[in-house]
Amino acid sequence: MGTDSGIIQIIDQTLKSIWESEIQNDYNKIWFMNEDTLKNALYFHLRNKLETVLTENNLRIFTEFNDAEFSKTGFRPDMVIARVDMDSEAKCWRQAVVNCPIVIELKFKSTFADKETIYADYVKLENYIESLGIGGKVYMATIWECEDHKTAWLGEDATWAKNKVTELNASLSWDNSEPQFYVVTH
Repeated sequence: MGTDSGIIQIIDQTLKSIWESEIQNDYNKIWFMNEDTLKNALYFHLRNKLETVLTENNLRIFTEFNDAEFSKTGFRPDMVIARVDMDSEAKCWRQAVVNCPIVIELKFKSTFADKETIYADYVKLENYIESLGIGGKVYMATIWECEDHKTAWLGEDATWAKNKVTELNASLSWDNSEPQFYVVTH
């Protein structure tokens, strides 16, 4: 088993690569067209690329997760990579989750007005970090089918996001309306 920071770095690099390559390719081939199918595609690629690392380190990918540190908070991340105590004598696996070093929120929106719902998920991310003390990495994966420059959703004044939040963004280019997939690290 590797160090947590080394494992998180491997997952981080893989997740960014998947976003800019496989997810962009899937989008261009119309393998998904809403948030739920985007989540399925991301899960598929993460599991395929990281299965050995995840298995060796007792990590698992769960969607719509509301256990462990999220239990009874009203928060339910779209996806987490959770550490599981494989020797647990818990009555069910959900009780064997130790923590969630990776938390991912996803949005897939197609109108300009939808940007407010995207910003609302950043409030959730801030709560994950500030209120719940999530100590790993937090990601916001957004496909916004509107023309946009390659910009960050969070401004520089979001000090809570420093060294914690990574934006996986996609939008249409101002120049030719081709999708642009890019990563913004805070």
